[in-house]
Amino acid sequence: MDIEANGKRARASSSSSLTGGDRLSSLPDCLIHHIMSFMKARQVVQTCVLSTRWKHLWRSVPCLDIDVEEFETTGSNPPREAWGKFEDFTDHLLIPNNISIALLDTFCLHVSGMYKSYRGQHATRWIRHGIKYSTRAPGMQRQGLSSSSWHLRKLYLSNLYLDDNFTEHVSSGCQNLEDLELKGCYCRTFHEISSHSLKNIILKDCEFSKLSAITSPALKSLVIESDGYSRIPSLLVITAPAVAYLLLDVTASNFYGGVSFEEMPSLGKASIHLRCDEVESKLSQNQLKLLCSVSNVTSLVLSGFTTMVLGEDPVTFPNFRNLRTLLLDNCDLSDNFKTLEHFLKNSPDLEKLTLRCCKFSKDLKKKKAKSKRASSSQCLNLVDVQCKNLKHTEIIYRDDDVRLLVELLLTISANLPKNNIKLTKVD
Repeated sequence: MDIEANGKRARASSSSSLTGGDRLSSLPDCLIHHIMSFMKARQVVQTCVLSTRWKHLWRSVPCLDIDVEEFETTGSNPPREAWGKFEDFTDHLLIPNNISIALLDTFCLHVSGMYKSYRGQHATRWIRHGIKYSTRAPGMQRQGLSSSSWHLRKLYLSNLYLDDNFTEHVSSGCQNLEDLELKGCYCRTFHEISSHSLKNIILKDCEFSKLSAITSPALKSLVIESDGYSRIPSLLVITAPAVAYLLLDVTASNFYGGVSFEEMPSLGKASIHLRCDEVESKLSQNQLKLLCSVSNVTSLVLSGFTTMVLGEDPVTFPNFRNLRTLLLDNCDLSDNFKTLEHFLKNSPDLEKLTLRCCKFSKDLKKKKAKSKRASSSQCLNLVDVQCKNLKHTEIIYRDDDVRLLVELLLTISANLPKNNIKLTKVD
């Protein structure tokens, strides 16, 4: 790989003589590699000109962070030129005689949004290339590595085209992979993400259209955030029995088939945000199914939920036996607090309740006109609520329709002996 030294070696020698020696070069390889892990890939390669000691250190770096922005220059450098340099650099870097692919622990590949038209299928090729040559590396057995898979533990990709071969490579060739983060990637041919080793998955603003399953028995954390580009017509089934943290932030109308979770006995904290365009019976039933899937959590955040459609049978609402903290953010409670009733009745160990900017009435003006005749007892009967452990209820509101809710909580205060109510009005 050609690198322009431009007299850097001479300057380095001059600096060393002034400081009484090159102290940085005297550090062991492991510490120098740790320092390199904070640098971008192009900078790491350029360290080879510093001195003889540094000539080959970059080849065995454990963390590789390749970013197209490194190839941008001020002035009239067009995106096509920067992308060409980025592509050539990456192609040459990942050949066996350069970087020690088998020793990589972390691999990051970043492309900013302005280069989406150039991203092509390069990432899948580079991953396949990495797996192919890492299994042939002569030093793998000496390092105690398996000869059947890539040693890689962390993989971060942004704004890249990934075809369905990518998931196959991850499943079969990255058997040590623990962290997978895809951000803004084009993944429309994905059918399934499956791995026996993955512990953390982050899928943020990616474009899916065929994804139907995420399966990982070792998974501890799952984050799915969508900005609306993904439209998945089939049911998305998530099988992750060991997951402890779940964040689901999607546009509900784009997940036509809904999202289904298999049993998650280890789930401790869940945050679910379903952005909704309109209230539909089918949508509310999907929300109810999601709640049943996370009923064993200790901390739950629900954002954007509509009024539940439960019919006359409250038995369908899940029991939150372990729930300690509940946050309802921008949720629709204009069903005479029926949804809130079900949460309170089915969360006996609840300690903290927060209602942030929720909708309490369907017609605020009509509610104000009838405010003198309205009473909390007409809205809801919670005499059998026994939240003995509820200590804090915080209501963050914008409109005055919160009054009925406060009256309701005061009416049943005997059933909430430890509860303190805090009101905060926001603009």
